[in-house]
Amino acid sequence: MIAADDPIWIEVIELAAVAARPVADRFKGFVDADDLRQVACEYASRRKRKVEEYLIRDEPSERKQGEAALIVAMRRECEKFARREKAERSGYRPEDEYFYRPATVEKIIEVIYNGGVESAGQILDPADMGSKRKRKPASEGGDILAFIADVEMALKELDTRTYGIVVGRWGDGLTLVDIGRQWGISPQRVEQISRRGMRQLIEALGGKSPY
Repeated sequence: MIAADDPIWIEVIELAAVAARPVADRFKGFVDADDLRQVACEYASRRKRKVEEYLIRDEPSERKQGEAALIVAMRRECEKFARREKAERSGYRPEDEYFYRPATVEKIIEVIYNGGVESAGQILDPADMGSKRKRKPASEGGDILAFIADVEMALKELDTRTYGIVVGRWGDGLTLVDIGRQWGISPQRVEQISRRGMRQLIEALGGKSPY
């Protein structure tokens, strides 16, 4: 445990507030920032040696890296807490949540725009689709159709260019060079936009797994 009078504790409290803020905004109505700051502080207090490893560094640049790493760790703990609170208040269990991986989304886009929904079962394995499996009732067409519907909805949130590049890359299977010619940009820029689009899709689909 970190003692309350330890000089490093003041910085931990400040970093805990930074870690908690975006999670509180994302799960507004289910948790508040004060509770999440407390969660982050408790997490840090149980890991005194690790916290010191992050924050006690000679070089300013290394210290910034350590602060960033600690914030990420505390934010992950805050999100776990927030998801549990949301699940309890919404009437489901945290283990019912599903987290999409980029490789999974890429395959689903291929199915939507190239493979055809009728062949989805040959391409997608529901047992290996993400961190946790979210089972759908038969009335919704099963897991695979639910995955496809989720991704189709997320794709609609992308701007026109990002949508076109994402679909061109993973739906039509075009090369970065070919897509770049279509949009008048470099292959490197196509890579950047498509990866940014994938991050946006993952966020729209519920975000990365905090576990």
